Amino acid sequence: MIQSKDDFYRAATSKLLKQIDSMNMTDVDRHQAKKLVMLFRNRFKDPEVKMATFGPDLNNNISAFTYDSDGFCKASSCTFSDMLGPKDWQLMYINDLWTFGPHHYLMHIPSKQVFDLTADQYTHSGIEIPYYMGYPVRLDQNERKSAERFAAVLNINKKQND
Repeated sequence: MIQSKDDFYRAATSKLLKQIDSMNMTDVDRHQAKKLVMLFRNRFKDPEVKMATFGPDLNNNISAFTYDSDGFCKASSCTFSDMLGPKDWQLMYINDLWTFGPHHYLMHIPSKQVFDLTADQYTHSGIEIPYYMGYPVRLDQNERKSAERFAAVLNINKKQND
């Protein structure tokens, strides 16, 4: 029996929430991280969020995004790190040397765990992500545009104390 995309998506979301519990965060950060995961994962499904986040870069053609988390790796990873503070989160990047790249994800620095908000955009098709190819990156202002649009459409702001 093949698991439906919706079931796979829900299971991937649940896995992320469980992973947060294993990261030895403060109660406040754990609560915020789970809240962001749920917000992001729920809003990845919204065509208006996709259009606001990617439309300007794709001439309003978002038809290539056939799975809910498709395309959101950079925007969601940057926004998540911004919200929880960069001292605990490192943006990571797998370049286009990987057949399915590029891809962005996070490294939780204290626990040294990969935290990939959109891994299921690959794993639902049986594609394994080569995290060993990833390396830390910092994005310039131009590279952050989709993350800024994503945060704006979700109406969330950067963590104030970092």
